[in-house]
Amino acid sequence: MFTAKDFPKVPTGLKPQIPDDIETLIHRQVRKTGVDKNFSFERQHPIAMADLPSKKYSITFSGITPNSHGRMHRHTYHAISIITKGKGYVFVEGKKLEWEAGDIFEVPVWSWHQLHNPYDEAVEYITFENAPELLNTGIALREERS
Repeated sequence: MFTAKDFPKVPTGLKPQIPDDIETLIHRQVRKTGVDKNFSFERQHPIAMADLPSKKYSITFSGITPNSHGRMHRHTYHAISIITKGKGYVFVEGKKLEWEAGDIFEVPVWSWHQLHNPYDEAVEYITFENAPELLNTGIALREERS
């Protein structure tokens, strides 16, 4: 295990870690093949997760059906969402933040938040998170409210 005093030991070069099977670097048709039914049910909206070898980042395609919302939850990992379709809002620690297609927003770490779609059009969005990084270091937490 390295500590701060080991900073001079940082290598000056890298060897790319290319997998034997290059196809593991792509997850084709994520919205069709990556849907996690149990997690989608738990979160109360559809979620399709990309199956990639990254140990640092995850990416999901998600949606909120018309006139509904996801569950109130919070987590220790960073989350940045890109709205690709529709409009709605997110409550972050009780404060309302409205968004629409083309917007990008970030949810602060460990803040209670819940996405809402009060309109008749479905919402679709992509979320980037550093959940794998925190899972691999043993500090990832997620808490859900009913």
